[in-house]
Amino acid sequence: MSVWERAWGALARLYDKGRVRALLFAGLLLLIGATMLLLNLHTPLQMDDYDYRISWATGESVHGLADVIASQAAHYRLWGGRSVVHAIAQLFLQADKRVFDVFNTLAYLALLLEIYALCKRPGRRFCFSLLLAAHAALFFLVPFFGTAFLWLTGACNYLWGTALALLPLLLLRRGRAWPPLAFLCGLIAGWTNENTAPAVLALVALRVFADARKGEKPRAWRLALLAGQATGIALMLLAPGNFARASGYAAEGSPAAELLARLLRAAAYGVVYLGLLAVAALLLSGLLREADFDARRARALWLFAGAAIASAAMIASPVLSDRSYTGAFALALAGALTLLSDFEASATSMAPARMAALPLAVCLMLYGGYGALRDVTAHEDAWNAQLARAEAAIISGEDEATLSSVPSHSRFTMDIALSDDPALWPNAALSRALGIAVRGEGAIAP
Repeated sequence: MSVWERAWGALARLYDKGRVRALLFAGLLLLIGATMLLLNLHTPLQMDDYDYRISWATGESVHGLADVIASQAAHYRLWGGRSVVHAIAQLFLQADKRVFDVFNTLAYLALLLEIYALCKRPGRRFCFSLLLAAHAALFFLVPFFGTAFLWLTGACNYLWGTALALLPLLLLRRGRAWPPLAFLCGLIAGWTNENTAPAVLALVALRVFADARKGEKPRAWRLALLAGQATGIALMLLAPGNFARASGYAAEGSPAAELLARLLRAAAYGVVYLGLLAVAALLLSGLLREADFDARRARALWLFAGAAIASAAMIASPVLSDRSYTGAFALALAGALTLLSDFEASATSMAPARMAALPLAVCLMLYGGYGALRDVTAHEDAWNAQLARAEAAIISGEDEATLSSVPSHSRFTMDIALSDDPALWPNAALSRALGIAVRGEGAIAP
């Protein structure tokens, strides 16, 4: 036996040991968590963060849960119905930013573990390659990573919102739940995001319908879950603030032309953000020809259907933002990794290759994390320099500070765009937070 064959056999034996895979899995979680914590620590408060530090009910700083509830009641009437995620943001904005940094890191790890749980093949444990693939896809393929996963208000809306919206799928995976708890879970999951939550509701309804077609009686907890999701979605979508805000957008052309434009935009965004995952899934599906994988292919298709529904739901929105595709991307990623999990299970001879490739994959992950941290730190320094200008103006006794907008040059940051009018948003909120009128200069090109 050659040295190569002995080394290959040793790696195969290592992979077969559950304790080794568990240690590698935990090590990857720690490494990913450390990277995310550093990125969070160097992402400053910006834009909407200053706005949500103020109560929508009183115009004063938010202090305590009662203030958050009152603020969200006013926010519900005036602006929108995402009460759960905005309440989370306002709770964090009362505390030291480092508290959010820690919890947001945990939220990112929770989303990774949710995707892992949705795609993992039953009976297989500590598939570290799936965890690494999930993180790599989010970290390197999501072009709005900083906006959706690092920026405080954005992360509460899209990272936390997606993680909460996916909870019903984990209950389905578990197979049982206490009906009142299922209803509460569904209520919170439904009251999170206008396109991801309805998509997850549709997936749960499809599962209940499929079971009914097999002659199975609907389980009480699943019906409670559906009822909770529907209630949460209704509370979110029927908020008076949604209609008040929508009335401020003027349609371009006829209703038919507006609908067609929205359809084309939603489809284009869907192809850009989900196309690569769909191609990967099709290639993997072609490699899995055995009948044993039919049920898993159906599961992957089910998850991709959820991603398509989440994308199509954006047709209802007069404004399309890239970060709204966070939930759709997570569902499509879970679908693609479902097939990757099956491919790994069928290709047992690849186990040594996964062990051998792990050090290189970790090095690439560290290099990517270093580059992201460099970008985030540079953006933080640029914004802190503007805050220092405001502080100097206050010390000098000036009535107004002129600050420059800070453009984003990375997927891990976002534009900080200031108006030239201190009375307009976001200057008004920033002025209130800093204690001096703020005028912006250096407009950011759209």
